Amino acid sequence: MNVDPIPKNLIAVHDLLTEAVAVAEDTGSSLSYGIALFPRAGRFEAPVFGVVTRGGESTTLTYRMLQNLRGHPVSVSGRVAAWVRDGTALGPSRTPPVALLDQPVLHLSLLCSIGTTTEDHDRTMPLESTIFAGDLKAPILLLMEERPSGWPR
Repeated sequence: MNVDPIPKNLIAVHDLLTEAVAVAEDTGSSLSYGIALFPRAGRFEAPVFGVVTRGGESTTLTYRMLQNLRGHPVSVSGRVAAWVRDGTALGPSRTPPVALLDQPVLHLSLLCSIGTTTEDHDRTMPLESTIFAGDLKAPILLLMEERPSGWPR
């Protein structure tokens, strides 16, 4: 059985995430759950997205996990409101085929809304950015108010 290698920088990514959630909580924010997406080598050294949760769980981001995260409001590093989307779907999100659910996600899109208030979000055009796992050079911290269903603590 071929399993994903354990990343070397896992502790540093977890520490960065823990610090970001603590800072958000200290500033009175309701952001109490977080995940860090980071570059990771998957099977056969293919680039994939690694995921670390605040509780220290580490795994590869799969389409099954992405399904529960899609449309969930997140805050990138506690500063920019965003929504996560499947990076392979142009237009409306679609449900992946069952055979694909446990495969690693290779593309991810973030739909970012610039501004600090809900009124700002309504008045400005959101910015969509698609990230390929092989292009990710540093972690992306996604903070949220609650844990998406099916996600580890």
